[in-house]
Amino acid sequence: MRTPQKTHQQTNSLSENLTKTYPMESYTKLVIVALVLVATIVTEPMATNGFSICGVTTDGLKTCQPAVAKGVDPLPLPTTECCAALTKADMPCFCKLKDSSLLPIYEIDPTHAMELPAKCKLPQATYHC
Repeated sequence: MRTPQKTHQQTNSLSENLTKTYPMESYTKLVIVALVLVATIVTEPMATNGFSICGVTTDGLKTCQPAVAKGVDPLPLPTTECCAALTKADMPCFCKLKDSSLLPIYEIDPTHAMELPAKCKLPQATYHC
């Protein structure tokens, strides 16, 4: 059975009806508003708290970076802000990341990073990978 082909006139009529029903300008504005809303909802928590890695925000990692930097000798002691950021660190999680490429992105030497809980005198200092 053969299906009837739409004529050029019918196709144009359909697109005109869609344009009248949903003007492209309004649709574009709606899409832009929706994208801005989604972006705000998604990025707002990260902007306030930073993205979290193993219980430590990226802001916390950045405060610790000088004390765990690659190629720095001698390393400075961790700051009180750094130690405070590590209080909720999930050391087993960091052990899993020790050989990954994630910590080097923040220019953190994984070996030095594993020494921070002891330098900060935190309970996590007893954990060893």
